[in-house]
Amino acid sequence: MSRITKEGTREDKGIRSCWTVVLLCVVLALIGVAIAIGIVRYKRNPQTVVEKPRSALLDSLHVFPPLEFADSLYQSRVLMSYDDESPRDVYYYEIDSVGNTTQNVVHEKHFYPSHQEYFEGNVHNGKREGLWYAYHPNGNVQTMAYYVNGLEEGRYTVYHPNGAVYYTGEYHQGKCVGKWLFYDENEQLVSEKNYDELND
Repeated sequence: MSRITKEGTREDKGIRSCWTVVLLCVVLALIGVAIAIGIVRYKRNPQTVVEKPRSALLDSLHVFPPLEFADSLYQSRVLMSYDDESPRDVYYYEIDSVGNTTQNVVHEKHFYPSHQEYFEGNVHNGKREGLWYAYHPNGNVQTMAYYVNGLEEGRYTVYHPNGAVYYTGEYHQGKCVGKWLFYDENEQLVSEKNYDELND
């Protein structure tokens, strides 16, 4: 829409708003270029970053996948209790197609006297199977381990009470293999142990 100003010139609102959009696009493009330059400078000179980047291994060890278990689908039984009658050992049993509880244990949960969870995981044919967690009394994860047919298999990680990695390594058929890394409470590497060299 156009209008005539007092000076007799024509002012076009459409053109004015178009120039506003163009100016906004130019500003956004300049911001994008500035960010890209910053990224390139960081890649060329990463020591300008004050905080030391964590290793990808340590980052991956702070991801806690959930246990694949729906306790509402199973019958739970408290096998052992503390003096205050709070549960110490709870087993979950499979329910058959008719709705009867079987003797097949599929999951275990164990608790501290404080009622805080101590450790839990799935069971198959009476043996640990899949992901198991143990917890410190403060609730932080103490151990994350995988089991196959009752034996440790794959990545095994133990944590300090503050949540920092204490040590980590690999198991194969219940035996330590490869390089194990040990850290202090600030996740600074303290020592390494190579089980492949010890087993040769």
